Amino acid sequence: MGRSFRRWLESLRMEEIGPGWSAWGISLRAGGLGGLAGGGAMALVAIGYGLLSGKGLWFPVNLIGATVVRGLQAAPPEALAAFHPAALVAGLALHLILSVLLGVLYALLLPTLPGSPRLWAVLVGPLLWLGATWVVLPIFNPIMAREVDWPSFALAHGVYGLTMGSIVARALRAPSPR
Repeated sequence: MGRSFRRWLESLRMEEIGPGWSAWGISLRAGGLGGLAGGGAMALVAIGYGLLSGKGLWFPVNLIGATVVRGLQAAPPEALAAFHPAALVAGLALHLILSVLLGVLYALLLPTLPGSPRLWAVLVGPLLWLGATWVVLPIFNPIMAREVDWPSFALAHGVYGLTMGSIVARALRAPSPR
């Protein structure tokens, strides 16, 4: 792990936030940052899938963007491989919002869960994503429900959970005595 990345992770510890932060504020910050990092890691997996599968760089983000860019709902899979600026903006915005919201939800849930935060990150992070996806996806984005590659999708969610959970657990860790 690079030195600057380690410094960034260390800056997430509670005692670095400053006095006056409530548990709610700490959870919001931890979950937001964890969700951002997890969403970024998840996006890298999705991009890798798009390139390795031959479906293209734009395929994953176009599938997400089709939630808002409704014209893509009727598009053939080949059209989803092309660059669509509106789908890029919509897909990135939806992915960012959901990544942060689910990270915050995890950070708020974590103090109520027994055992290891990393174990829960592996379970809760992906379950939150997959649950939201299976319930919401067929209603709001039928083409994604049809075209998504479930094994790579599950891998991406696992990477999200591990990344987000590790950062949230580090940020919520009790201050160490100096």
